[in-house]
Amino acid sequence: MSNIVSVQFTRFQDLDDHGNPDGDPAYGYRIYDDYEQNYNNCYEFIEEMEEDGLTREGIFDFIAGNHDTFDLTAREKGVNLNGAWIEPPKDGDIDDPE
Repeated sequence: MSNIVSVQFTRFQDLDDHGNPDGDPAYGYRIYDDYEQNYNNCYEFIEEMEEDGLTREGIFDFIAGNHDTFDLTAREKGVNLNGAWIEPPKDGDIDDPE
């Protein structure tokens, strides 16, 4: 299957000149397909991401409300969330973010 939307939870960590961790890490996610990529590293805790809807149950609403460039592909094909495949929702199963 080509052009799959993937969302991967990510720990972002600055490194010093020698490759050692420098400062506190941030948490977030990377979202990408064959044509676009984006990321968000503004979370202090994984639980904050879950509260924002980055869960199996909320991923399609999250993408629709935050990453419209990936929305249509995700709704048509599904999403790879942290290595787990999530089938696309049936019509009407996604809340309109407007």
